Amino acid sequence: MGRRILLLLPLGLLLLTAVQGAVVDRIAAVVQSDVITASEVDQMVAMRILPRSAGRSDDDYRHDVLDELVSQALRYRDVERFGSEDLPVDSIEARVGQIVKRFPTEAAFTAALSASQLTLDEFRTIVKRELQVEAYIQERFSPMIFIPNEDIETFYKGTWSAQRRQRGLPIPPLGDVREEIRTLLKSTQLQQEIDKWTTQLRARANVDIFPVR
Repeated sequence: MGRRILLLLPLGLLLLTAVQGAVVDRIAAVVQSDVITASEVDQMVAMRILPRSAGRSDDDYRHDVLDELVSQALRYRDVERFGSEDLPVDSIEARVGQIVKRFPTEAAFTAALSASQLTLDEFRTIVKRELQVEAYIQERFSPMIFIPNEDIETFYKGTWSAQRRQRGLPIPPLGDVREEIRTLLKSTQLQQEIDKWTTQLRARANVDIFPVR
């Protein structure tokens, strides 16, 4: 009976079968030889590992989480090629603390952790891997980003000032906000580099994503 079900269901909707043929998990994505299961997506949704943008439905958010898990898997494979650095415990705890604040209470976080069948140490390991990718990004891409004063002035006179006016906020002198704008532009450019890198990694890898809910 288990074999008949396997043949009838679309490829990817079944992942693992127990010894007696019961379905225990499903494939959400395959990244090279790494499998991301539906239960892993459920865990990361429940743990709010990714900030949820306003207006995103549950299905949208689940898709965002899966997409991020695929991207992180690709990035981490690249990081491992050069050796992922160890991280201080304080930085891991600080990120865990940020995620805890996405829940109404610390008890709600603990309950989500238990419901996801994750220990706190396992969750710390997930966070550590995420931070290792971020450290690699900072080391590889940040030194290449330079924001000239001309770009700061153009952004200040255009987009930045226009957004302040729309919100009814005062527009301080450029000298008072130059470094704030530099940081903002650098962050935007860094994200563009991350997106370009991730796109290149996807183009070189075998990635299959399956419509699992």
